[in-house]
Amino acid sequence: MKKVFLLLFVLAIVKTTSFAQEVDPALFLFDDYTEGTVLMKNGAKSKGKLNFYLPKGEFFYIDDQDGNKIKALANTDDVYLIEIGTRRFFPSEDGGLEILSPDPAFYVRHCITFQQKEKTVGFGGSSTLGQVKTYSSNSAGDAFTSIPIDIKPGNRYNIYWVEVKGKQKEVRNMKQFIKIYSKNKAELQAYIDAKNVDFNDATEMLALFRYASQLGK
Repeated sequence: MKKVFLLLFVLAIVKTTSFAQEVDPALFLFDDYTEGTVLMKNGAKSKGKLNFYLPKGEFFYIDDQDGNKIKALANTDDVYLIEIGTRRFFPSEDGGLEILSPDPAFYVRHCITFQQKEKTVGFGGSSTLGQVKTYSSNSAGDAFTSIPIDIKPGNRYNIYWVEVKGKQKEVRNMKQFIKIYSKNKAELQAYIDAKNVDFNDATEMLALFRYASQLGK
């Protein structure tokens, strides 16, 4: 895969790490790095293996032209679309969002709760300070970031964005979703009860969104 991520290396400052194996894989959206494509706003595109880091909403990829180092995409303002497998994402100020429906627009931010692992400090005691590892920048710029590796994943949860009449609205729970379509509250509640819709299941929420959109026509 020659020149696979050369364009990204040139067009974007990257943050690298050599301790990828120390990070709990449950903190990532995908079980493993998955073949994907990064499309730039200038029309350039690059292919490689990517993943999405849930705690910080960042996209990572394996640079096989640089010793298979794990790198985080930076300067994502230059990125138009990120495809991982059959799924599509785009970077935003809220972290990476997955496109569940382009029109009408319905997006999801995959999130996770987490806490630091207790670290033994001697005499039977423990500490939750944890160890912090640091990404180093490349020679192109000054991008530095730190990430604690001694953290354990908790529960995954979703935040959605719904576009209604040209305006995007953030949805953090089912009550907020129903409020957007308050004119059809009864029908939506009946659907939710009948289907036992799980708010944190993006597939089920997409079906609910499509149903709500049809009711509003």
